Amino acid sequence: MFAVLLLSSSTKAMSAASLYAMLLLSACSPDDTGTDERKPAAPRRQVAKATKPAATPAPAARVVRLTNDSLAGQPFGPEPTVPELLSAGGQVVTRQPFRNLHEAGQIDTILLLKHQGNLFEFYRAPEKDLLRDASITNFQPEYGRRLRSRMEAAHRPAAGTNEQVKIGDTERANYVSVTYHSGRMSAVHIEPYVD
Repeated sequence: MFAVLLLSSSTKAMSAASLYAMLLLSACSPDDTGTDERKPAAPRRQVAKATKPAATPAPAARVVRLTNDSLAGQPFGPEPTVPELLSAGGQVVTRQPFRNLHEAGQIDTILLLKHQGNLFEFYRAPEKDLLRDASITNFQPEYGRRLRSRMEAAHRPAAGTNEQVKIGDTERANYVSVTYHSGRMSAVHIEPYVD
């Protein structure tokens, strides 16, 4: 019974498809008068393409690696704190609960804070806030000026060069990446070790 219904449905579908195909073919073929009403295609004009001068590739940034325990461990000198940043106009972007790996049942917080275009990520536990990550592109705040002067004391690129300076400590736990464009410091990324 099922096979008969299926065969009947497929026969109707084939009939509909055949009818549709015949209609399409009759609409496309010329009529009995022998005249073709289609207009001849206009010749295509070729447009001259403007050639772009070959772009000169930007010089690749030179990577410099330094080991400096003081800079990698405390790049700001005195580190900015959450209360200082908030009182200076910083804004909390996100708060994310995080299970403490050392204290059973304790839930801490990962806090992402933005201050004058700079981003800070802190691990907030009841006893203290630990800086987990910082991206600094604005060196106008006090902590930015301290950071810049400490980095410039450690390394000065030649004028007009692009460099990426990676500073680590001897234990390979703390890292600071400094980007220079045209010999000027443009960004600092800080990755301190947090257990």
